Amino acid sequence: MASKTLVTTTLAAFAFAAALTGCKGSEPSATTTDASGAPVKVADTIEAREANFKAIAKANKAAKEALEDSAPDFAAVSASATSIQTDAGKILGLFPKGSGKESGEKTEALPAIWEKPAEFTAAADKLATAAGKLKAAADAKDAAAAKLAMGEIGGACKGCHENFREKKQ
Repeated sequence: MASKTLVTTTLAAFAFAAALTGCKGSEPSATTTDASGAPVKVADTIEAREANFKAIAKANKAAKEALEDSAPDFAAVSASATSIQTDAGKILGLFPKGSGKESGEKTEALPAIWEKPAEFTAAADKLATAAGKLKAAADAKDAAAAKLAMGEIGGACKGCHENFREKKQ
């Protein structure tokens, strides 16, 4: 009889511990599907897109600094342009449906991304095109054209932020 009471008490303790764990807010994270239809965690998707945009910003800064030198480092500008163009090509895949605020995850992505997909695609393409112009200018060692392309990159970033990103308070 004592062993039956011990088993019952142990099972009750496990059930209580499991219930407490559930009460601590350990809810499963929201999921969506990627371009291939595979399930992905929204938090991971948001983290990946933030990392992608940080990489774009880092490459943009490196290109700007390389162009500011009295003797521009065109190889560095070209490499940065390639990086920006590659990362710009990833943007659309990093915004699957269900990865906005409706997921419950923290994101600055506005609903306009999914409501106006053609405009969002055009914005991402504008960045990739500007990066291609920067690469061509850098490869030609044309500082004036490279600086114009840098302005186009800045304009592409600004346009996307104004239309598809929540304004920071």
